Amino acid sequence: MQIMKPQAGLYVTLEKGGYIKRNLITNSGEKELPRTTIKDEIIEFSELNFGPYSQVVDYIQEIADEIITEGKEKPTEADYKYFDRFISTTFALLGELMETSPITAVLTEASIEDSMPICDYSIEYIEIAKFAIIERLREIIDFNLFINDTFYNIYTKNTIDEDGEHYFLSQVMFKQELTFDGKLTARYFFRNLTEYYVFLLMQFLSAKPKITRCECCGRYFVPKTSKATKYCDRFLQGDKTCKDLAPSLKHKMMVRTDKVVEAFDRAKRKMYRRYERNEGKIYMPPKGITYEEFYVWNDAATEARDKYLRGELSEEDALKIIEGDD
Repeated sequence: MQIMKPQAGLYVTLEKGGYIKRNLITNSGEKELPRTTIKDEIIEFSELNFGPYSQVVDYIQEIADEIITEGKEKPTEADYKYFDRFISTTFALLGELMETSPITAVLTEASIEDSMPICDYSIEYIEIAKFAIIERLREIIDFNLFINDTFYNIYTKNTIDEDGEHYFLSQVMFKQELTFDGKLTARYFFRNLTEYYVFLLMQFLSAKPKITRCECCGRYFVPKTSKATKYCDRFLQGDKTCKDLAPSLKHKMMVRTDKVVEAFDRAKRKMYRRYERNEGKIYMPPKGITYEEFYVWNDAATEARDKYLRGELSEEDALKIIEGDD
């Protein structure tokens, strides 16, 4: 029997109690990642700040736009120059991600590789490469926003739209393999970052989680027990969590918190819709915004919300920042 060399990618094994075991394969070999839960992984992903990443992706898009392939039989020297810069900038981004988020780097590079035809530097190859790379780089940002929309729907008890934007969840297929080491074990293999998080989201939703929003910091969390829980365990000030601080802040938050947090949620959803108007379009539509513009607003609005909740910013000033571009 021939033993195949494993491809670069991520192996995931489901364990009891909602835990997952993850083994990441790179060119350097296989490494077992720290143990985590589906819940923690999906919530942590929902809170990632893609601002700096989106700025680089927008820059990569600008380089790609300089490569004009329409009406040409073969690329010009200028096309080759911009294409080389396009590729080198992409892999420089992946190199930086390898230091901070190896799963993101390995699975994004793998999915790019799987999307590319055989390299011959033809017009057709360059055109396909431009589209495939930008799509792979952008899709994870879209899914981050999709998960936040899903959390909002669960929290507000809105029905998940199984026939609309959530329909694709019932159509996804994953690669599974069986291993034997004294016992038979099934594990899933991923070479696409979005597919990994789709898998986690499906597992997460299958458990029918109760998602609530912390009345102190305004972020989503899953209560540890079935008892009504108003505050999460995130650190808000130094080593103090929302649970620690909530009692002393409660008299200040009873009226004002919902107004600012609701404004933030409403504005974020509206800004995301403005981005969606621009997605994939050559010319900017009315009120459309780019990835970078969305995240510039998001960073400022998130900081304003958090400062307000810590008592460092007035309600009026917080709402000015949050609703400034609403």
